[in-house]
Amino acid sequence: MRCTRGPAIVLFFAGGILLLSLVMTYPLVTDISGSVPGPPGDNFEYVYKLWWFEHALLEKGQSPFFIPGVFYPFGYELALSETTLANTILGLPLTAAFGEVVAFNLLLLWSFVLAGLGAYLLAEYLTGSTVAAILAGLIFAFLPYRSGHVGTGHLPLMDTGWLPFVLLYEERLIRHARRREGLLLGLFYGLLALSSWYYAYMGALVVLLYGLLRARPWRAYVRSAQFWQAILGAGVTAGLIMAPALLPLLSLSLRGEIARTTFSLRYIDQWSASIGDFFLPSIMHPLWGKAMVALYPQNIHENLLYLGAIPSGLALYAVLHRRSKVVGALAVVGMVTFVLALGTTLHWAGQPVYVPVPGIVDDLFTRAMFAVTGKYALNPAAYSSLHVAGHIVIPLPTLALYLFLPFFNAMRVWARFGLIVGLVVALLAGVGAAAILRWPRRSFAARATIAGLLAVGILFEFATVPYPFGLSSVGPQPVDEWLRAQPGDFAVLMLPPEKAWHGPALYAAREHGKEIAYGYGTYMPRAYRAWQQHLADFPDDESLSAIREAGIRYILVGLKSYGDGEQEMRQRLAATTHLHLVATFKERPVLRDDRLINLVESSPAVPPTEMIGTVRYAYLVDEIAVYELTD
Repeated sequence: MRCTRGPAIVLFFAGGILLLSLVMTYPLVTDISGSVPGPPGDNFEYVYKLWWFEHALLEKGQSPFFIPGVFYPFGYELALSETTLANTILGLPLTAAFGEVVAFNLLLLWSFVLAGLGAYLLAEYLTGSTVAAILAGLIFAFLPYRSGHVGTGHLPLMDTGWLPFVLLYEERLIRHARRREGLLLGLFYGLLALSSWYYAYMGALVVLLYGLLRARPWRAYVRSAQFWQAILGAGVTAGLIMAPALLPLLSLSLRGEIARTTFSLRYIDQWSASIGDFFLPSIMHPLWGKAMVALYPQNIHENLLYLGAIPSGLALYAVLHRRSKVVGALAVVGMVTFVLALGTTLHWAGQPVYVPVPGIVDDLFTRAMFAVTGKYALNPAAYSSLHVAGHIVIPLPTLALYLFLPFFNAMRVWARFGLIVGLVVALLAGVGAAAILRWPRRSFAARATIAGLLAVGILFEFATVPYPFGLSSVGPQPVDEWLRAQPGDFAVLMLPPEKAWHGPALYAAREHGKEIAYGYGTYMPRAYRAWQQHLADFPDDESLSAIREAGIRYILVGLKSYGDGEQEMRQRLAATTHLHLVATFKERPVLRDDRLINLVESSPAVPPTEMIGTVRYAYLVDEIAVYELTD
């Protein structure tokens, strides 16, 4: 079924993706102005950032890259975290017109359209089949990787749609070596980088690897001045687009603001994908999701990487039956990024695979690993945290890259390379579908039926309705309303750190309008990190002295957030003579309509930010005690 694309088909497909995204995220459409998908977490961080950029640029007329009222009294350089300018700046009209919650949700929904269109246009360019391209677009738009990150609130990671545009114009540049293709390649790579620094790194790797594979033999390109002019144009364009976000980040790095820490190998390793993440049915599915949660533990925030049986089958058919440079290059890119996604050691069900060995083998292997990960590594990592007596792990290539490549240790969540694997499978599925639909002696009706069945099967495999992570209400808590009513400008501190280091705590500053002696993001300011160490044993004399010297007026203590230590903290607070209890508030429940998270057992596969003691943070309805220091 070879068709000629026209604007009407593109608009029709975009509209179809939008409608399907409303279905897949239902019931979001019923409360698009008051709630965001998923449990309270990073979603609140990016809702806050959307508001802050609009507030700083359009209301206060100042740079949005520094927030004086966060991490009081030091302030917050936003480049310490994702500024995701592809959302905060490009989404500015939406935020100004409809508010930050609506803007956040519209950007999420738009990401489905952009991802579907990007994969559609790239697949059609590669195959010449509009129908096959539609199938590729459906696969990429509704990959579980994307649907999963909707619920984790990772707005930067939802901007996957720029990646197929990057590959589209790289392919066009390889074929035509025109400056126009170079400029557009740079444009779309710049937008990809402004979405997420993860994607900047991953995208650069994919562009380099795909280009080297696809352009073989390289002699004609090496000698082509026109080709190098196009490459130069791509680099300059991408650099100019990235500069507003990259320059503040480089400045902070040179000033030593970005923490450089030697992590334990256990910490690094926990972000690895398991082989089963790619091939076992998705736990987000409305029919078999609950059974899969019980059968196969996994990190539901990062490792929802299922590729689908139908897409995988079509992709395999393409690799086996459609020999070409494009198919070969895509297949190699897919295999390389699959290995990278598997992380530093081999995993199954979210846990490292340990192989029992004799003691002498364990001793030799452990000595070698200590030397490689410590003494000789450019980016050291402590192996002791991963060692189990009488057993060895199975190191993977990503470990060598982490230890010995410059900047590679800036990567943390290896499973995110699964996005590239998903895009490759979507494109190869398009190639396979195009080949099947061109089989001779098939009527138009037969081909249409095959295409329709494939589309329905893909959507069924990737179904997420009703959305399994539920919705979180966005709005002030009772303590925020009380703080907003207090006269004057002052700063507040929230404890314990686990509660303060959380998206909803950051967004609360937008609701009550006071300065906050905490914040949330990738890195804390260096001066704040040093100051916070004085609070380790709150409410001891050292912590109270540090709070008093900082000029903080109120201390908000989330009592239930201490988990098993709640009663001990209540007793310590009651015994402290320098704290006066001003008020106590019970929080309103935030999360509703969840059909998945409440089933997930606490385990190392669940990030610690989602758990406090034995309490599920997403479901925690806390009791906030407001204290004021006395003389």
